[in-house]
Amino acid sequence: MARLPHEVTSDILCRLSVKDLLRFRSVSKPWCSSIDDPDFIKLHLSHSVKTNTNHSLILRHCEYHFFSVNYDSLKTTQRLNHPLGEQKTPIKILGTCNGLLAVIDDNGRIFLWNPSTRKSQVLPSTEIEFSSPSSTYYGFGYDPISDDYKLVRMVQLHGNNKRYLHSEAK
Repeated sequence: MARLPHEVTSDILCRLSVKDLLRFRSVSKPWCSSIDDPDFIKLHLSHSVKTNTNHSLILRHCEYHFFSVNYDSLKTTQRLNHPLGEQKTPIKILGTCNGLLAVIDDNGRIFLWNPSTRKSQVLPSTEIEFSSPSSTYYGFGYDPISDDYKLVRMVQLHGNNKRYLHSEAK
């Protein structure tokens, strides 16, 4: 049996949905390795953005449950199991970028979550302590210079009459 060149296989695979790619990881070790390769993941994301495919809408219901709705066919809805499991405390979405979500639980634990692959990672805690009253803001995005995703937390300390006194970001 003739084998296709790696470039041809990658070109074919990058046109598939993430759901199909997850299934095709079990075809063989080389396919699994190719699909998990960071360069292939970037190629797949780039192709999806360029061709305007593989879109889904993430919906939150009652602060505890998440659903994915296929953007091309709004009739396809799938319940997502978030990284915190079945819990009865609210989960807040801090931001989203390239299919990744930054979420926080009521204990202040922050997770990066990829609903498509069902993988998540807990972020290390970086404390910013101010006495109250203070406000906390988050920003989440991709930094092409470092080729990494960044989550920024800014805390602002307020004085009398809600005037801004000091802020710190990490």
